[in-house]
Amino acid sequence: MTPAIDPEYDRLLHEIQPRPPRNREENERLLAEIEKLMLKGEDNLSPAEDAMLGLLFSAVRDYERSVYPRRKSTPAEMLEFLMEQNRLAPADLPLSPSRVSEILSGKRRVSVSQARRLAAFFHISAAAFIGEGSPKSLGERRTLAKAVSRAGKK
Repeated sequence: MTPAIDPEYDRLLHEIQPRPPRNREENERLLAEIEKLMLKGEDNLSPAEDAMLGLLFSAVRDYERSVYPRRKSTPAEMLEFLMEQNRLAPADLPLSPSRVSEILSGKRRVSVSQARRLAAFFHISAAAFIGEGSPKSLGERRTLAKAVSRAGKK
């Protein structure tokens, strides 16, 4: 026995014709359809429209993740972002203002102890301040990871 198809969902499928976008134009078309549905308001969507919205979100998300991959922020970028978001000046941080300036300009790396202090200050993982611009070899990364792990156990 074939399950019954919701007539409203069937209408939306024929009207919108959702399929994974293969280029920017197709993605923009799906984004426009998402916007139309969202303008109705979450509480005003029918079950079929809600299901279509979920399908469209998934298709756009998958496309954008493949076309616009996120790169990991450098420790300096992370520090700059956190300072901006919290409206902080270098003097407000648990490091000397000159050291903060050197980190932000790329002249110095964030040490393990500095990463721990910044992490405690911002209430995030020290890993946010250890990454690109930090030791590159596998041995250096392992040593750094062990040091951060030991520091977290103290």
